[in-house]
Amino acid sequence: MKLCLLLVCLVAVVTAAVTPVPVLETTPPGKLELIRLQPARTVSPHPTTGPPDDTGTTPTQPVPSSNASSTKEPSLDAVLEALEPLGPVEFVAAPEEPGTAATGSTATPEPETTTGLPSTPPGTITPPCPGDEEPAETCGAPTREQKAEVATALGTFALRFYQHMAESAKPDTNLLFSPLNVALGLSHLLLGARGETQQRLAAILGYRPELACVHGALQQLANVSGLLSAAEIFHHPDLHLRPRFLDESWRFYEAQPQELSGNESVDLQRINEWVRKATHGLVPQLLSQLPDDPRLVLLSAVHFQARWKRPFKTKYTMPLPFIRHGHRPVDVLTMTSKKYPVSSFSDSRLRVQVGRLQLSGGLSLVVLVPRGPPEALEAVERGLDPPTFLALLQRAANTPIRPTSVALPRLHLDLAMDVVAMVHDMDFGLFLDAELCGLARGPAVAVDAVQHRAVLMLDEKGVEAAGAMATSVARTALQLEALQPFLFVLWDEANSIPLFMGRLSDPQA
Repeated sequence: MKLCLLLVCLVAVVTAAVTPVPVLETTPPGKLELIRLQPARTVSPHPTTGPPDDTGTTPTQPVPSSNASSTKEPSLDAVLEALEPLGPVEFVAAPEEPGTAATGSTATPEPETTTGLPSTPPGTITPPCPGDEEPAETCGAPTREQKAEVATALGTFALRFYQHMAESAKPDTNLLFSPLNVALGLSHLLLGARGETQQRLAAILGYRPELACVHGALQQLANVSGLLSAAEIFHHPDLHLRPRFLDESWRFYEAQPQELSGNESVDLQRINEWVRKATHGLVPQLLSQLPDDPRLVLLSAVHFQARWKRPFKTKYTMPLPFIRHGHRPVDVLTMTSKKYPVSSFSDSRLRVQVGRLQLSGGLSLVVLVPRGPPEALEAVERGLDPPTFLALLQRAANTPIRPTSVALPRLHLDLAMDVVAMVHDMDFGLFLDAELCGLARGPAVAVDAVQHRAVLMLDEKGVEAAGAMATSVARTALQLEALQPFLFVLWDEANSIPLFMGRLSDPQA
């Protein structure tokens, strides 16, 4: 009987001690609460808040007892010791309040990327993007072999692109484009391509699937004396670009995102103004209008300027007849020299004379003049394949220079083209159902249009060219006369890559 009375008294004392339970100042974020098993009942703490401390958090304070001055509240150890005869005591985490993270703090949105754009739009369920599980290009400095392979890919792409241009154009029309500019723009788009689209686009650019450090090597190849390249991203505010795409765009292309205002005339002016500055005014306007409801505009621009290693003398510039395909000859201002330093040779299989004229910074202008009538250029264009084309350019770079009689027309070419049409000619339908989920979260985006414009000026001082994308008869005496339709390449000898490429069919066109 005494034992029972003692147990009842003990329970009464413990119950009085538990109500209210003081809250520990070091309460963990999970709000541990004391639970008594018979019956299971949660004893809820009632904390009050105090001023924030130096860490920025608001500490909880226990509610003072009404008789705190006369009675000292038992410690938690004492309470546990008193409850021990009643059975085990469990500590459980209190249910989280709505809008509270597991840490007990208010949930915060996904951190922003280095560009300042939110990586996940609020309330958006993002479908998986195939290929995102693969690591990004993490290689350091590209090796010499990797750079050489990307250079070969660029030369291959240049010839194939040019041949598709030539096939779709009339024989008497001039051609001009910048392989480097188009390749930079398409490679930038490649960062956001996935699945089959990524494979097909890489194949057009000449990149084999196992080729590593593509973007890093391409950027090093674009570091050419006299050449400046730039890139930019204009996007709709509702298009949530993926952090990985933004980070790689900045790392490899130094492209920053800018929001479109939604005002077509204002946005068109901003885009063309960016192009004008990037090309030093040589391309004053790239786009005449924007597509309906534009979501993304990737811009790529290059500007090139180099002087002749030996300038032509203006006093020897004179009008000479230029033979045209299907038209009567026309007089054109032609730069001439009796003894100009030229690397020159003839290819008997293609029946073409190749001449290389040196520019500053290890660059050169290479011309391929057919040996025959004006229409012979078509046979040369069809007879070229990538290995032969690259071999001719490399042979020109290694051929000794000799004094040569030269006649070279002044040039001022300005041509615009639709790259999408040309890419579809190379790989039909590539952009019709493109998988570009690597660009942005949300609804799928598709390539609508790609415009490329190239400008080239050649005079007695040298060559100036810019590109933007929103991609003769042999004689005993050495002589190089480009006074009939000919193909030309602005060639970087150090990296073995073509910067600009085209043909002159009609100087007055």
